[in-house]
Amino acid sequence: MKLTQFCCLLNPELNSRDVKKFSFEINTLKSIKLSIERTLPFEYIAKFMPPFLSLWDKEGIFSYSDYDTSLAQISREDDIDVYIFWMDWRLYMENMSPEQCAIWFSERLIKTKSNCSILVNNWPSFWQLDEKQYSANLSKRGWIYQFNVQLERLKQEFKQLEIIDLDLLSSQIGMSSYDSRNDKVSNYPFSNQLTLQVARYISLNLLPAMLEPKLKAIVVDLDNTLYSGVLGEDGNDGIHLTEEHIQLQKVLKNLKENGILLAISSKNNEMDVLELFEKRTDFPLQRNDFTFIEANWSSKAENIKIMAKKFNFDVSSMLFIDDNPAELMHVVSDLPAIHLLLADATGKETVHRLINYPRLYSLKKDEMAEQRQQDILANQKRQVLQANAVDGNAYLNSLQMQIGIYENEKGHMQRIFELGQKTNQFNLALKRLTKGQMEEKFISQDYKIYSITLSDILSYSGIIGVFICHINGVTARFEEILFSCRALGRKVEDAALHSILKKLQKEHIQFVQFDTVRGPRNKPALDWIQSVTLNYVENLVDIKNRLEAKLLDYPAEVIEKHE
Repeated sequence: MKLTQFCCLLNPELNSRDVKKFSFEINTLKSIKLSIERTLPFEYIAKFMPPFLSLWDKEGIFSYSDYDTSLAQISREDDIDVYIFWMDWRLYMENMSPEQCAIWFSERLIKTKSNCSILVNNWPSFWQLDEKQYSANLSKRGWIYQFNVQLERLKQEFKQLEIIDLDLLSSQIGMSSYDSRNDKVSNYPFSNQLTLQVARYISLNLLPAMLEPKLKAIVVDLDNTLYSGVLGEDGNDGIHLTEEHIQLQKVLKNLKENGILLAISSKNNEMDVLELFEKRTDFPLQRNDFTFIEANWSSKAENIKIMAKKFNFDVSSMLFIDDNPAELMHVVSDLPAIHLLLADATGKETVHRLINYPRLYSLKKDEMAEQRQQDILANQKRQVLQANAVDGNAYLNSLQMQIGIYENEKGHMQRIFELGQKTNQFNLALKRLTKGQMEEKFISQDYKIYSITLSDILSYSGIIGVFICHINGVTARFEEILFSCRALGRKVEDAALHSILKKLQKEHIQFVQFDTVRGPRNKPALDWIQSVTLNYVENLVDIKNRLEAKLLDYPAEVIEKHE
């Protein structure tokens, strides 16, 4: 895909001609099934979605309900990935209060499949010019203000629900968001301009956030990317920080504070780069915002390989931003799985391209963000300890590890869901459970969800693993086992499973089986399970004995915990 073609779909200004002429290979895309429950035409949105969806290798398959203001017949088809409730809320203003309408809608949400993500639109608070003649309490704006708040509150009850924020998108466009002629002809009140923005917002922000693991790291160039100018030629004081570059750095800092790791790969002298951050205190981004800095004259592809090894995750979880198309092409030729973004020298377009880039949008605040960065830095110290240790057990003993095991701890559910969405390497069955599916398993008497925490002398890593276990008589079936790449290499998975099996044995479990799926990057998990079990279903005692042999003289303390 051409970088310029990619960028045209991410830029702030969209036009239907550019979107329609965008080309992509349909036979390489994975289908997602979208069930449209509607009282408003969605076809106007759907026709613009394919190019945007193709940017993260997806194709939308749409099924449409009838136009039914009662929403009496909500689809329950097996293959639905996401429900989209596309509602003309004007139809309900006269007969219901905002509170009554929200309660009525919540009763319809209960009828959806519990394992599916759900999107619903709110309503623009200002869509008619004559609304300016009245205060909110005398106009329809008052109803809309209150209803939008009620709709947002439903997210507390329905964890799989997210809002298509028409109020926000229309406020950015203004009165040109609306098309009264189109409304009169087809009962669709939105302009082409707003329709394009909504199609992009659903396709590039909301759907990837619901269905795909978030990107883990952004690697940025410096010159003419984070600022205007060339450090080696213009010096610290000569490079120019435009308002657009300030905004770009703020966006990157926000991403970092919500879980995206930042790194630098730049063809500059390292001492010059460190001096730059020391002297340019006007930069929103400072030295400690970057986990790693590779400033040298090596190829940027080699630098990114080094950083990926330090991060301990695959380059497919990384985005590289550079203003030089040739550099981007060189990197992707060496690292085909990496994601690319072309920066512009002014910074203006870069901000919007970054905001619209798939798999960066956040639905929840990442409470583990700072902890994750500190743990990755601590891993560098662990590598030094390991290199200087006499043997493997001496290294592990020096870490003074403590492994915590929690059973059915509901407070861990959000983190467990995030692990399932993010983890690629140590993901045994690749199930990618939705929030609804996860909640069902926590509630069920037939499931045991074990969350694993880890701490050592260098850092507290937090929740780094999960075992999802279905109990059926005397058999325990592990439907999913996940571990963060930050925890690998210390036998934590062996120690945790051994402790869990001892607990299950006391509960009269005799047999154990493990679900596995071979994916493009989960070989570490598959190699591990082959060292643990020899058969699809095996006697629990045999597996436990095998683990005990692997854990001979293992020094970590394993503790059952409760919160």
